[in-house]
Amino acid sequence: MNVGNCPECGRLYMKTTLGMCNDCYRLEEDNEKIVAEYVRDNPKCSVEAIHKATGIKEKTIFRMIKNGRFMDAGEISFPCESCGKPIYEGRLCDKCNTNFINQVKESDVARAAKTKEDEERRRRSGMYTKNMIR
Repeated sequence: MNVGNCPECGRLYMKTTLGMCNDCYRLEEDNEKIVAEYVRDNPKCSVEAIHKATGIKEKTIFRMIKNGRFMDAGEISFPCESCGKPIYEGRLCDKCNTNFINQVKESDVARAAKTKEDEERRRRSGMYTKNMIR
């Protein structure tokens, strides 16, 4: 039996692909209709504006966008997870994404250099007994 606590209300429920209890899922469907209507009336709005106008939690709106619940999600802006700049897709803005990729590349180069240095050190270390025998 796969039982867990609902991430929204905290009640016990049988885990399903919905990721929440049936009551919270129905409430989210109702909230989706409210948000969709607001977005239709106010194109190019932000998640914060939707939250202020509808009272629906930002976390819920983000989950709806991530799950592809809106056809026009490209019209809803939300903050970059790194710098907070408004974006329309993904998790990072172009600048932060480029910065992240560069950091990963630098890390890979540093790791490769360290590995090469360690291999060289292991190759040089060892016990030389030729000079000790008389």
